[in-house]
Amino acid sequence: MSSNPNDPHAGVPVPVPPSQSSSGRVGETVDEMASTIRDFVNKVPETINKAVERALNVRDATVLLRLSESVADSIDKLVTSGVFKSRAEAAAFLVEEGIKAQAPLFTRIQAKMEEIEKLREDLRHSIST
Repeated sequence: MSSNPNDPHAGVPVPVPPSQSSSGRVGETVDEMASTIRDFVNKVPETINKAVERALNVRDATVLLRLSESVADSIDKLVTSGVFKSRAEAAAFLVEEGIKAQAPLFTRIQAKMEEIEKLREDLRHSIST
């Protein structure tokens, strides 16, 4: 470093080339980074598969219900046989299938609900006018 006060580089540290031991550490760090990146890239497909599986199994509502012993046994058979991973999955499947099987009932219920809503709307308008 120069002791000249007019020197624009005065007080600026001068880089010192790394010694042999620090370059060895740099090489180890690069190898560690490369290994970490390889591990990450290898785990990406597995991570994506798990995320997709979770997304497909997301349920919007939780329902606590009591079942008869025979119904619980039937659900347990579905799980024990490996058809479903859990009681919750088996029960959700059966509920969905039951709703599909009773589609005409739900169609009639929906029609009646629409009629009721129309009557309520008529009552609201009759009061507000």
